[in-house]
Amino acid sequence: MAPVGFVFLANRGNLTRAKLYEAVRQRLAKEPGCDEVRFRPSRVRPRTVTARVEPAAFLGRAYPVDEAALEVTFSYPQSVDYEYYVVQWSEPGRDFGVGWHQDEDHPELGECHVQIDHAGTTAQRSSAAFVNEHPLEVLETRLDQLRALLPQIDWSGDAPRLPDDDVPGPDR
Repeated sequence: MAPVGFVFLANRGNLTRAKLYEAVRQRLAKEPGCDEVRFRPSRVRPRTVTARVEPAAFLGRAYPVDEAALEVTFSYPQSVDYEYYVVQWSEPGRDFGVGWHQDEDHPELGECHVQIDHAGTTAQRSSAAFVNEHPLEVLETRLDQLRALLPQIDWSGDAPRLPDDDVPGPDR
């Protein structure tokens, strides 16, 4: 049985939506600080995997809020030869979110961008590295980057921002 799992992880061409979302759910369930990992809208029709997050446990250090959420979505448009995805962190208490969006929106930023939302509006949007790997590798990469990104956010102005030199650009 283990070799089948290895082939599954190595060959994204064999992925079905159900297999992918189950693998994402299992991966997030093992992540420190993540619980209540579930499918949205349902297990039968998964379109997104969500998790409640205890930020201090997830980050391995103190954090200003006690609760956040992670949302992961993948899609397979026929118009391109790679997956679209959103890996989004949100903090309802501060009306704040940050995440990577690899999709057709904002083509002027390239295939992928990082976006900060605050108080119902987009506070910052910048080009981000295009990651064309197996979806679980994408998830690993973005979770690692999220841990590095969150402490860099500057809350001193009207809206949270990444300093210009800390925005994950196309080459990072």
